[in-house]
Formats: sequence, structure tokens, C-alpha cells
Amino acid sequence: MPNVVREEIDNLNAVLTITLEKAEVEQKLKTELNKYREKAAMKGFRKGKTPDTMLRKLYGKSLLADIVNDSLQRQLYDHIIENKLEVLGQPIPSEDHPEVHLDPIQVSDYTFKFDLGIAPEFEIKGIDASDVYEKYKVEIGDERVDEEMLKARKRFGKRIVSESEIQEEDMVKLQLAELEADSVKEGGIQNSFSLLLANAQDSAKAILLSHKVGDTLKMDVFELEKDRDDDFVRRYFLGLEKEDEREISERVYQITIEEASRVEPAEMGEEFYNTYFGEGRVTSEEEAREAIRLDYGQYFDQQANALLFRDLQERLLELNQLPLPEGFLKRWILTSNENATPETVDKGFESFTKSLQWSLIRNKAARLFGIQVTEEDLKAYFANRVLSYFGGQLNDMTLINGMVERLMQDEKQVDQAGDEVLLDKLQAAISAVVTINPKPIAEEEFLEVLRQAQAQAQTEQAEADLLEEE
Repeated sequence: MPNVVREEIDNLNAVLTITLEKAEVEQKLKTELNKYREKAAMKGFRKGKTPDTMLRKLYGKSLLADIVNDSLQRQLYDHIIENKLEVLGQPIPSEDHPEVHLDPIQVSDYTFKFDLGIAPEFEIKGIDASDVYEKYKVEIGDERVDEEMLKARKRFGKRIVSESEIQEEDMVKLQLAELEADSVKEGGIQNSFSLLLANAQDSAKAILLSHKVGDTLKMDVFELEKDRDDDFVRRYFLGLEKEDEREISERVYQITIEEASRVEPAEMGEEFYNTYFGEGRVTSEEEAREAIRLDYGQYFDQQANALLFRDLQERLLELNQLPLPEGFLKRWILTSNENATPETVDKGFESFTKSLQWSLIRNKAARLFGIQVTEEDLKAYFANRVLSYFGGQLNDMTLINGMVERLMQDEKQVDQAGDEVLLDKLQAAISAVVTINPKPIAEEEFLEVLRQAQAQAQTEQAEADLLEEE
């Protein structure tokens, strides 16, 4: 039987010495060689009669390596599981690992030494009723309600065509014609297209607003719309095919304003209320405004929850500063990532250890609250994702279930979903026991806080990814 000895260096480091005994290794090697003997057809020998020495020379080394590696891995991880060791990273060969020479002719005892990084033991601080956290409560102003109300009315409004007047938010239909000596060029480029004035360059918008439907003027079409390159202008304003590579030297074309149209907001009334807010939910303008304020507030509440969990995570990291086997972890990163260097490890190590500490705290808290992620949780998560692809309007359960099953086959997707479900459950569990005080904040100020938090998260993620990318 293999001999496994664990030596505790300290609370965070241990050395595991595993000895594979000659008799057991030899027996396994003979068993494997006999399988080859039964199948081997060697020149000069009858099938099944190939000498043991020849088989060992031909196949013994690779078979012995497989046997030793399989036995070693099994004993290594059986010991970790049976002794309930919470290891960090993976076991790595000790720096004073004895030299091992695998000789299938002369099998011997084989001894291996592995360093283990052990997770620290700790009790979580920061998650009881005496711990106070603040959650932003965004104050939805009247201007935001007015803006959202107008958007809602326009969404269900009617498009009307203007016979002459052009307004700032109009869609204008323009007829373009190529010029030659201030006249329309015979056989030249002609095209009709639409332009939303809200997207027009300020100078172009001013020109168009100073005219009316039916007017003809000359304009630089390459300066019509914001953030459009020459390829876009050629294809959509000039109407040239992608394969048309003719050189365009002229920028000014004749433009005729053929039509101007706009959306007339829906009238405030029962039809609009039922269509936008749902049957019977709203019966007056006052109720409609409060419904918008509530819906918008719920949107911000989701963002506020994310910020709350970020603050909670930072607080837990601050209160639970866990010691880690840093020397072991740096060696493990270097051995598990062939592109890593001591310099890149040092550069990304702070972010790496912070992420590792949070994983330990998160998993400990999940065990404390009895949180588990079930298959049903994952399927519900993926079903909601599928529904979001269709704007929540998909009712075909066969299609939904089919897409969910495909997602459940993707190990990477399942791992990511499991992490998100676990965090959602953990946030709910912690929020139920700690004290959370509302912190009123104006919308613009909140959006700035949110932008800063997102920028910080991106920076931290980039630093954490550094070790994987190198």
C-alpha cells in the first residue's frame, strides 16, 4: 500500500510525502504488460508469446509512467478529501523533491514530495444585526418623470407628415443629386434617403431648420450626420454599392427636402394608460407619473443593490484580513502558467490575493447560511436570460426549454451562472441580517458614483486577468 505522510510546516503550509511501493507498482505493470502480450504480434514470436523483457523495453516506460502518475494522483487527492483539507490552488512538487528514475526493468519504491497551500481558518465578521451598511435611494425628480412620460407617449404616438414646417426632432426625407457647374449632372449620382435631425451635425441641422419642405439647397453630404465615416456616406447617402470603387471628389450635392415627419405624442387618457402601463393599473395623469417614478426607482434600486454588495464585499475584506501562504501561491502561479514570470506575478499578486480572499469569505458565508445552487436554480437563471433575448415577450416554452438545455451543456456558462446565482442568494441572506440604512441621493450624483464604481471594477478585473494573460 502507498505510504502517505503529511508534515505541517505551519497553519498555511504542509508537505505531503507519498511513497509508491515496489511490489504494488510491479504488479500493476505486469498486469498491463500481459494485456499487451495478448494483443502483440512481434516478428519471430507467436502471438501471446512475446518475452517479458522485450515488452518492457518496448512499452514498459510509458506504461510505468502512467501507472505511477495514476497512483500518485489518486493517493494525493484521496488524502486531501479524506482529511477534509481545504487547499489553495493545486499541490506542487517540493523544491527538494527527490529525483525519480522510472526503469521498467528494475522497478523500485518511488517517493514524491508535494507542497500544499492550506486555506486559513476564520470566523466571519461583519454580517450580524450590529453591522450597519448604507444603500443609496435615488430621488427621482419631476424632470426625469416628465422626460420618461414624453418618451412613453411618443412610443405609442402617431407619425404625422408636415407639409412645410421642419422641427428639431423631425425625420426628413432628402433627395440628393450630383452637380456639374451648379446644375444637376446628367447621368450623375442620385439617391433618396432619410435623416433624423437629432443625429445631424449642428451646422447641417441649422441649415435644414432654416428651410421648409420642398426647398432645394446645396450641402456637404460628408458633414450631414454625426460620427459617420466616408464609407457610410458613400453607401447610404450617395447610394453607391459596396463594390463601387469610383473616386468621389465632390462633397457638395443638391439636396431637396421632400418630406418632414414627426411623432405626435399619444393623448393622455385611458387608451394610452392601458397600453403602456397595463390594463387598469393607471387611471389618471397623477397615477401615471407615480407609476413612472416607481418603475424608474426600481431600475435604480437594482443598481443601488449592486453598489451595496460592493460596499459589503469591501467591508468584509477589511474586517476579515486573511493570512495566505504567499510563497506557495507565487510558486503555484509560476508552475501552472508557463507564460508567467516573477515580474508579472508580483505585478498582479495583490489583485489575485484580494480575489482569493473574497472567494474564501464568500464560500464560508454561503456555508454559514446554508446556501446551495441547485440545477433548478441554474435552469431558472438561464430561462430568464433566454427571455431577456426576446424582450420578455417569448411564450414558447418548448423553445425556451430547448435553449436552456443547450446552455446547461456549456460548462463555462454553467460555472458563471452558478457564481451569479450564489452571489444573488448570498446578498439576499446577508441583507436580511445586517442593518441597512437608506441614503438619499440625487440621480446625477448617483450616476457619477455608479460610473466611478464601474471604472474601478474594470481596473481591478484587468489587474486580476494579468496573470492569466501573461
